[in-house]
This record gives sequence, structure tokens and C-alpha cells, in this order.
Amino acid sequence: MNFVPIESVAAAASPIKDELRRLWLRRAPADSFAFRRSPPARTTAPLAIPIEIAFLSGHGVPEQALQFAAATARRQGVCADEALLAEGLVSEDVFYRALAKHLDVDFIDAPVEVCGSSVATVERGYARLRDSSSGFLWLFAPSGSGVFRLMSVRRLSKGRPLFAITTRTRFLEAVRRADPDAAARNAAFLVERVDSELCARGGLQRGQVGLLLVALISLAASLYAPFDVLRIASALLLAGVFFCGVFLRLFACAESFAPCAEAAPLAGDARLPIYTIVLALYQEAAVVAQLTRAIDRLDYPGIMAQTPQANAGYEPRCAKGAIS
Repeated sequence: MNFVPIESVAAAASPIKDELRRLWLRRAPADSFAFRRSPPARTTAPLAIPIEIAFLSGHGVPEQALQFAAATARRQGVCADEALLAEGLVSEDVFYRALAKHLDVDFIDAPVEVCGSSVATVERGYARLRDSSSGFLWLFAPSGSGVFRLMSVRRLSKGRPLFAITTRTRFLEAVRRADPDAAARNAAFLVERVDSELCARGGLQRGQVGLLLVALISLAASLYAPFDVLRIASALLLAGVFFCGVFLRLFACAESFAPCAEAAPLAGDARLPIYTIVLALYQEAAVVAQLTRAIDRLDYPGIMAQTPQANAGYEPRCAKGAIS
């Protein structure tokens, strides 16, 4: 576990200042078009910068970039720090280094081991460290309102803090390493629990449950019908359903004892399926470089990243088309 002294944040933040100014000046003409059309008398003062990114103004980030991120966040309905990082105005490493310096805590720039955490804990951006020998008990990578809450807690605390800061990427990687089974389950079923309409596998609707209940009641009532033919037919139907369930369980048990066939390893990348990613862009030249870097970072297939020998010679290819 490596800890970076907080004094090194200023040196890390200063190189981005000129780049951010150039990025803002390149975007300013398009974004300020609406202001040029408005009468000067109706011009209003700039809105306040949200507190989750306001602290960056003291760490080399231009205020114009923060204003742009705040306006983008209000327009898209997201947190200001998410808009700032998504637009590429500030790198994730610089943001969390500056946050660590602002809170006067240490910043961790290396992989770290944490304990298994619940989904709610991970969403709030904190987890308990597995090894507390360094004097820290918690690892934080907050976002959104979590940045403000952490600032409030830090102001109220006294003495040496018992937590450290790291980037969101390192934090999520540590959580996945701590409990890969839970991460796989959440990846498969979390969306269904959050909003069932986003999942193709839906449950029974109210109408279907009502029809099933009516069918069961009718079938049970037919067993006591005064007609022998109806009682015999119902009994045979129920017996058939029961025996089908019994035979299904027996076949499933027998199949579980059969040896599982192991898939033969692939000879090379040439036999892997090919996927094409299409990005539709229109007048978005400012984010093309960011999208290209994100596509280049895709790890396909992911299992090859675990075996450097198998991953030798593999290089993702990104085709860049014309942007109108």
C-alpha cells in the first residue's frame, strides 16, 4: 500500500491549468452563443459553483471550467463532479488528489485490499480496509453529495483522520477483488431490483396471477363436483402434473452426476467473435478524443488480462471515421 504525501497534489494539479484554459476557450464560442443573442440588460450573474467541485478552484482548476461543469450538470440532471469528470475537464486522479489535500488526508495511488461491502456502501463510496496496520480504517472515493458529507465529517472530526482517499476506479476495482461473487450477482440482477421495467425478465402481471388463481380454484372445486367424469378428469390432470414434477427432479439429479465437458482452449484471437462498436456523433468533435481513449481501454476478452502470455500481441483497434 503506497501513500502519496498531500504536498504533491499542487504539482500534480498545476500541469492541467493551461490545458483546461485551452479546452474552455475552444468550447466557449459555441456555448456562449445564447448569451450573445440576449440583451445586455438581461444578463444575470453566474450561478454559484456546487460545493462538490468548488474546492478545485484553489488547486489550479480555472473557474471557467467549474462554471461550465456546473451548467452542464444542471442541464443534464447529474452531480457537478460527475459532469466535470465525464467532460474530461479534470482527470480522476487530479480530482481526488485535490480532495485529499483539501481534507488534509492521505491519498492512496496503489491497489489496496478492502473488505466485502454491500451495494449501498459501495454506492456511497466507502469501504473498510482489510489491513489497518497503516492506521487507516476506511477507504473513501465519494461522488456527488458524498463529497459534501465527507467535508462536513472532516470539519467536525478532531485529531488524525482514520480514512484515506483514492480514485473511484481504484475503489471499485478493490471492491470487485474483495467479493467477486457479489459483483457478478449485482451485475446480473441489480438492475432488475432497482427498476423491473429495465429488465426483459419480468414477473407475472396481475392479470396473469388472477387467471392462475381462478384456474386453481376451478380445478380444486371440480374434485368435489357431483359428476364422476369431471372428478376423474381433474384427478388425472393433477396426477399427471405431479408425476411430471417427480420425473423432472429425477432426471435433473441423474444429469448432475454426468461429467461436464470442458471446452477446448482457443488457438488464438482469430477464433474469437468480432464485435463492432458504432458511436454516432454530430458536432461533438470536442469529445472525440475522450471517446477514442475510452474505446481503446476496452479489455476484450477480459479473461486474457489475467494471463499475460495469452494477452501477448493483443492490441485493441479503434477505427476513427469522419466526423461531420
